[in-house]
Amino acid sequence: MEKEYQKIGNVFKFDEKFRTIVGLNEPYETLKNIIWQGTEKIDGTNIRIHWDGHDITFAGHTDKAQIPNNLKAYLEETFLTDEMEYVFEQIFGESEAYIFGEGFGYKIQTNGDKYLADNKCGFIIFDINIDGWDLKRKDVDDIANKLGLPSVPVVFEGTLDEAKEFVAKHQMSTLNGGLHEMEGIVL
Repeated sequence: MEKEYQKIGNVFKFDEKFRTIVGLNEPYETLKNIIWQGTEKIDGTNIRIHWDGHDITFAGHTDKAQIPNNLKAYLEETFLTDEMEYVFEQIFGESEAYIFGEGFGYKIQTNGDKYLADNKCGFIIFDINIDGWDLKRKDVDDIANKLGLPSVPVVFEGTLDEAKEFVAKHQMSTLNGGLHEMEGIVL
């Protein structure tokens, strides 16, 4: 498996000593007044699902990344089935596709168990690339629905100053009934 998800740059400049925001990094300073869309940031581990036109495989953020055993079992049960292979074939045909998402749940990161009850794991889609093309949000959501999987919810629209205010209010997660604070947002 080759394609890794691109690193998303940090919008804000931080004072490392006091962990406070002291400004915006470029190009965000220039783009601060446009309307941004933000999805909920999930505290989990980055997972890639790959369809080569015939077979489904999965890996972590890098090919060498270790996937926790309980998450690996969930991914195998979810993706490595004849039924899911049929669905992938119907959606993607012989096109190469990467589904990027977050594995989350029990024993995954510090807050992973807050997202799901009963010591379970899950996978939530945040991006899809088909034949080198990144899909628009509505198309990601549509494919996630066809796969019977969740996609990260859009929780914010506004300027970067409004995003800062939104996060400062310590919004509650949209997952698991809103029982814990959001990890943050991805713009």
